[in-house]
Amino acid sequence: MGDQLRLQFNQVNNNGEVQGKLNLIVSKLDEYDSMMEVWSDSLDPANAAEVAAFSTVLTDLELQVKSLYDYEEESFFLALGETLRSNQTLQTLLLALSAIVLVSGGVLGLSLRRTVAALREEMRERERAESDLIDANDQIVKSEKLAAIGQLSGGVAHDLRNPLGAIKNSVYMVDKQLTAAGILDDNPKLRRYLDIIDQQIIRSNRIITDLMTFARVGSPTLTETDLAKVLEETLETMVINDNVKLSQEIDSDLYPVMADGEQLQRAFVNLANNAQEAMPNGGQLTITAQIANNHVEISFSDTGEGISEENIGKIFDPLFTTKTKGTGLGLAVCNEIVLQHGGTISAHRNEESSGGTTFKVLLPASGNNGQAQSVTTNDS
Repeated sequence: MGDQLRLQFNQVNNNGEVQGKLNLIVSKLDEYDSMMEVWSDSLDPANAAEVAAFSTVLTDLELQVKSLYDYEEESFFLALGETLRSNQTLQTLLLALSAIVLVSGGVLGLSLRRTVAALREEMRERERAESDLIDANDQIVKSEKLAAIGQLSGGVAHDLRNPLGAIKNSVYMVDKQLTAAGILDDNPKLRRYLDIIDQQIIRSNRIITDLMTFARVGSPTLTETDLAKVLEETLETMVINDNVKLSQEIDSDLYPVMADGEQLQRAFVNLANNAQEAMPNGGQLTITAQIANNHVEISFSDTGEGISEENIGKIFDPLFTTKTKGTGLGLAVCNEIVLQHGGTISAHRNEESSGGTTFKVLLPASGNNGQAQSVTTNDS
C-alpha cells in the first residue's frame, strides 16, 4: 500500500517541504502495513470486520487522491505517529487521517467522508456508553453502601430502643417520687437536670426512628397513585412550626403516577422537615406540584440560608449532615425512595432575593417511567 501511495504522491509539484511531509505520511503508512501483517496473524475474529473495513477505507483514499497541491497538516503527523507507536485503535488512526484539510486540488471521496462521520458518531456513542456505565457503577456502589448502612442501622436502632425505654421509665419514676416528696420544689437545678435527661431521651428516640426508617426503605409496592391526595395527607400529618408560614400551590389536574403512597409520604415529610430545620428563625415553606411534560414535579422551597456550593453535591450521601442535631439520613432516605420510583431529586440554591434552597422531585407519569438518577446542581 505504501508503494502505491508513493506513486500517487510523486505527482505533487516539486515543493520540498510538501514532498517531505508526504513522504513521512507514506513512511508511516508503510509502518501501518507491517503492523497490519502482525495483527492479522493473531487477529481476534470479533475484530476482523473492523480491520477489513478500515483497509477498504485506506484503499479508497489511495484511489481517490488524484493530486495534492497544498494542505494544512493540523495535528495529523503527531496523531498518526503517536497512534502507530502506541498501538491505539484503528478508529483513532482514521480520525488522524481525516485531519488533513485539502485547500485545493484533489478531494477525499464521499465514501471516506461518510466513513469518518459515521466513525465520529460511533466514538461519541461509545463515550456516552462509557459515561452511562460509570454512572451505573456509581449507583450500584451507592446502593450497596445504602444497604450495608441500612442493615447496620436497623440492628443498632433495635438494640438501643429497649435500654432507652428503660431509662425513660426510670427517669419518670424518679421524677414522680421526687415531686411527691416536694424535693423538686426546693431544688430547681435538679428539676433542670431531669428535664435535660427527658429532652435527650426524646432526641435519641428521634435518631432511632430515623435509623429504623432508613433500614426499612425497601422496594416500593407500586400502584396508580393520586399525588395530590398523597400531598394532602402529608400536610395533614406534618407539624408546622409557629414561626414558619406554609404556602402551597398544588395543581388539581396532576397526572397519576405509579408509586407507593406511603413511601412517597415519608419522603415528602422528610423534605418538609428539612426545609423547616433550615429556618430556625422562621421563614416561608412553599410546596408546589405541577405537570412537567410527562412527569409530575413537586418542589419544597425554604427561605433559609441556603446550601453552600461546597456541600450541595454531598447532601444526599448517607450520614452527611451540617446540622449539630442531624443524623444525615433524612435526605438519603428521600433520595433512595425517589430513585426506586424511577424519578429524580435535585437541589439548588434560590436566587439571592429570596434566599434558601429548593428541592425538586420529578416523578414519571403513569406509563412513562423514566430512568432513575440523582442530580444535584447549584444553578440559581
